Amino acid sequence: MKHPMLKYLKETGACGDRFPTIFCPGCGVGQALNYALNAVDHLVKEDGIPRDRFCFIAGIGCSARVTSQYLGFDAIWSLHGRAPAVATGVLLARPELRAIVITGDGDLSAIGGNHFIQACRRNLDMTILCMNNNLYGMTGGQSSPTTMRGIPSTTSPYGNVESAFDLCQMAITAGASYVARWTTAHPQQCIQAIEKGISKKGLAFIEVMTQCPTHWKEEPVKMMKKYRFQAVRLSKEKEKAALKKDQFWIGEFLDKGQPEWLETYQKIIDRFKE
Repeated sequence: MKHPMLKYLKETGACGDRFPTIFCPGCGVGQALNYALNAVDHLVKEDGIPRDRFCFIAGIGCSARVTSQYLGFDAIWSLHGRAPAVATGVLLARPELRAIVITGDGDLSAIGGNHFIQACRRNLDMTILCMNNNLYGMTGGQSSPTTMRGIPSTTSPYGNVESAFDLCQMAITAGASYVARWTTAHPQQCIQAIEKGISKKGLAFIEVMTQCPTHWKEEPVKMMKKYRFQAVRLSKEKEKAALKKDQFWIGEFLDKGQPEWLETYQKIIDRFKE
């Protein structure tokens, strides 16, 4: 029996079979992709959104290989860090599309950091799905802007000396409409958050903490079990609680209605047409 999400993937291409994937054994990217496709599948079946209304855009990195090699949707493999800017162009040309940006923490928060915060500031109607493994995976395991202070990597063998970005807080501060964080060990919550983000008017940012067993040199199962300890569900009772070392908040951090850029822009166009 084939996996139900294979209907959204390209199994073969000009260069031959596309499976098995290029991802390392135990990599969390495949899981995050599965969650995203389950969310899309539900929107296609339950909400009747045509499959050709979805467009996936990626930059560079392990996560970006998803759009270019495997997705059976209209997809753009763009420049490093520029996926939100390319998605902006897509929406300006075809505002009826559901633009979904697939990215990693290095791609989005380093060279793409300004594009990320500007997209949030404008509250463009796109969904940004960030697969955060806390390092640069494709290029050798270097420290990224989300690598925690003191953690060694190939570029910080004695421990990272820089503070880490909290991407969810950055999205909230910059002006996004919906922000959530989960891990690969929370499949149903991930699916629900991605589906809600795609349906939400305005910019939705969903961060999925994903394991990278190759560079962190840990067994995938142990990493996912660790997520269960590290991930603390945010609630009103816990908002002011202090986290233990290595712990982080998960949950739905923001869900608000506010003016969306494309709608505001269209009103200006309509006014001049009148």
